[in-house]
Amino acid sequence: MSTRHNPSPEDDSVAQPAQPASATAESPDKLDKLFDEISHMNETLRNVATDVSTIKGAMAEMTTTVCAMQGRLDEAEARITHLEETSEQLLNDETRKSKDVEALWNRLQALENQSRRHNVRLVGLRESFGTNGTLLECVRKIFSEGLGVEADGMMEIERVHRQLKPMPNPDQPPRQVLIRFLRQSARDKAVNLAKEKRGFQWEGCRMSLFPDMSKEVADKRKAFTAVKRKLRELDVRYSLAFPATLHFKWKGKSVNFTTATAAEKFIADHE
Repeated sequence: MSTRHNPSPEDDSVAQPAQPASATAESPDKLDKLFDEISHMNETLRNVATDVSTIKGAMAEMTTTVCAMQGRLDEAEARITHLEETSEQLLNDETRKSKDVEALWNRLQALENQSRRHNVRLVGLRESFGTNGTLLECVRKIFSEGLGVEADGMMEIERVHRQLKPMPNPDQPPRQVLIRFLRQSARDKAVNLAKEKRGFQWEGCRMSLFPDMSKEVADKRKAFTAVKRKLRELDVRYSLAFPATLHFKWKGKSVNFTTATAAEKFIADHE
C-alpha cells in the first residue's frame, strides 16, 4: 500500500508553472500599435475638422449667393409685374383705338357713299360710242330710247365719264360709264326702271344700270349674287337694302341677313 505525499507550503515556488518570456516582450508592441491607431484617429479628426471648416465656408458663400439671387429674383418679379401692367394697358388702348378706327372707317364709308348718292354706273356700252365728246348725248339717248325716260328737268345730268383706267382690248369688256344726276330722285327713277327691265338694249348693246357705291360696299353686295339667283329660282321676292342687308319672306316669315353665308345656310336648311 502506497503512501501519498502532501506538498508543503515551502514547495509552492517549485510547484507554480513559470510565465512564458514572450508575454513580457509583446507588451511594448501592443502599446506602439495603440499609439499608432490613436495618432491615425487624430489625423482623421483633424481632416474631418478641416473638411467641416471648408463646408462651412462653402455654405456661407452659397448663402450669400442665394441671397443675391433672391434679390435679383425680387427685382425681376417687380419688373415683370410692371411689364404685365403696361402690356395690359397697351392692349386696352389698342382695343379702344381699334374701335375708334372702326368707327372712323364706318363714318368715312358713309361719307363716301353719301357723296355717290346721285351717281349710277352704266355697264355694257361699247367703247366706240361716246367718242369725240359725244358721251353725254349718247347717254341721254340711252335713257330716252333704251329706258323710256322722258328728257325733262328731273333727268338733268350733271356730268358723264368713263372709268379712269386704260382702254381695254377688243376682247375685253368695255369700261363702265359713270353718270352723275343733278337730283337723287332722277337717279332713283333711272335705277328702278332698269331694275324692272332687268337690263335693256340700245344700238345692239346689252346694258345694265346700277347705283354707284364704294368698292367695299359693292363687294359686300356682290357676295349675295348666288343667294339672289337661288331666290329667283325659288320664285322668292327679295330686296338688298343699303349697305348690304338681304330681306325676303320665307313661308310668311320675314328674315334679314347681313352675310351671304348665313343666308345660304338658312335656305339650305329650310328648303
